[in-house]
Amino acid sequence: MPKKRKKNNSGCCLVSLVLWPFQMLDNLINSIFFPTKINQNVRPAPKKKATPAPQKIVETDRFVNVSPPKEQRQTPSRGVAITYENRGISFVKEAQKNRNRSETFANHVPFKCYWPTYGDMTGAQQRWYFYWRALVRQGQSPPTDLSYIFLHVYEILNLVETPDSIQAAFLLYKLWLAYREKYPNLDRYLPDWGGDLLAVKVGGGQALEWWENILKIDGLAIPDPVINTLVEKAIRTNGLEALPYKVWSLLSNYQPRNKFYQKYNADHLVDQAYVKAINVANAHYLRTTGKSLLDKFVSDQVHPYEKPVFISALIGFSYPRFTRLATGRDYAICAPLANHITSIMKYAENILRRQQKFSARLSGIELPVALTTELDQAFLPAVSEPKQPEPVKISLDLERVASLHQESRVVSEMLDPSQTVVERELLTDLAEVRILWKGLDLLERQVLAGLLNNEWSTASQIQASLAVEAERLPVLLESINKKSMTVLGDKMVYELSSTISLAEDFMDELEVVVQETPPDTPERLDAEANNPLDPWTQFLDVLEPVEAEVTRMLGQSGQIGEAVLDSIARAHNAMGNAVMDSLNEKAQDHLTQLPFYFDGGSWLVEEEYLPVLRQYLGIEVN
Repeated sequence: MPKKRKKNNSGCCLVSLVLWPFQMLDNLINSIFFPTKINQNVRPAPKKKATPAPQKIVETDRFVNVSPPKEQRQTPSRGVAITYENRGISFVKEAQKNRNRSETFANHVPFKCYWPTYGDMTGAQQRWYFYWRALVRQGQSPPTDLSYIFLHVYEILNLVETPDSIQAAFLLYKLWLAYREKYPNLDRYLPDWGGDLLAVKVGGGQALEWWENILKIDGLAIPDPVINTLVEKAIRTNGLEALPYKVWSLLSNYQPRNKFYQKYNADHLVDQAYVKAINVANAHYLRTTGKSLLDKFVSDQVHPYEKPVFISALIGFSYPRFTRLATGRDYAICAPLANHITSIMKYAENILRRQQKFSARLSGIELPVALTTELDQAFLPAVSEPKQPEPVKISLDLERVASLHQESRVVSEMLDPSQTVVERELLTDLAEVRILWKGLDLLERQVLAGLLNNEWSTASQIQASLAVEAERLPVLLESINKKSMTVLGDKMVYELSSTISLAEDFMDELEVVVQETPPDTPERLDAEANNPLDPWTQFLDVLEPVEAEVTRMLGQSGQIGEAVLDSIARAHNAMGNAVMDSLNEKAQDHLTQLPFYFDGGSWLVEEEYLPVLRQYLGIEVN
């Protein structure tokens, strides 16, 4: 993920210093030609968008179309327009100048910054970057900071490293695999951007091939439009019965990473059991309802599969905002289908756990009795015919028999043969549960700790003990499970009838984490800022390039005038008011608050949020 940074140089404030005189000049000229507009603290009426002309969709292959860029027109609200070159174009110009720059040796200097560029680095940081990049070009992967990696990613995406788009995607893939173990957050960006690059610059066929190849890599979050396209293509090509496990797993709410899966899936035993169970369910519904598993739950309505392009990337060339991958039914967002596939997979895994004498069982399974009966029958162990043993001649050593008899008595005192041997489970999810715990707020931690300690088990008990309003509790539980799905691949909390319980698989790890860090333990903001589940981190990660530029300027000066805002927006074919509306919508989604407000002709940051925003952006103001 593009990271924030702290530094003492003034590189991050350069844009504000350059644009400030232009804004003053703009206000002066307007005071002469438009005196009635001066000293008015009333926000101008929203500008009306020109009705866009019908857009032509350019078809590139059977499945993928790429929509051309959308142009927006607007009437300038001032007498003088300020031209503004966006950060993407500026970056590409600098990248081309630095294309052949190299260092024979340099010492590593820490670097953390959101949307890093050359201007955000000090001289020492630049020397390390160009030394590190030279080693990467030689096929090496020396340790470095995430922001250096993203800077090189931007060079590759903008075709500065190589003008060949396919070769650029390959370089991106190599860089991703080299550093994804150290920086798992790369999974949230580089697979997406590689597919976007191929879709925009080469064509849909290459983009689809890219996505099919990276399905082999575990732990990736695949965008819904891509999932729909892969499902539609697989069904058309080979039929529903040939759908591989990877595709089925994308349609479920269960991405297994638990201790049982890690131990027993070495030969894909568990994956094969999932597919077998899904095929049994599909045959069951075809026989009993005349509909396949997909047809039973998915609407027949057809939708275009459109995917946003280059989200949060720094791009200096023109590109469409969306790619149209295909047209078909919406499988990926069908909650009943996802819940049903999840229950089928978990039921199959519980059968295997029972057969392997694994004590913990998965929760949250809701299936009809007729289907569970068929699944139980399908997974009965095969009974082989006993073979007639060959006659064996036995000669007994009486002294050895007596010795063995004595040894058996000693062993019998240690073991109780009437008890079933149960495997002791390891804390294999401890690191992930620690990450989840850091991403929870105080109330979410208190709910989990109380469930773990049997302090409550119903909604009414939680509401009474923690003073939680009845309508807020479902939102609270959903928030916990959303974060749990991201880190653990499964829900942490289940509500069945009136009972609320924890997922049995993670209780051992949760017990350790709660003892390590009790729910009310205060934690520093900068430690939380590095957590991928942190709301501010999530907010900054979903910003479009124009929104990122505006946010940086707001963080630097605490406010931004309408003239400057409009000039930045025009460079991205957008409108200033629309950019701020989008920013506040995303802030509401991730922060549940609105940090930006309009007053006196400028957009400002709420005083209480300005230090927080600057800390996350790595901006120091003297």
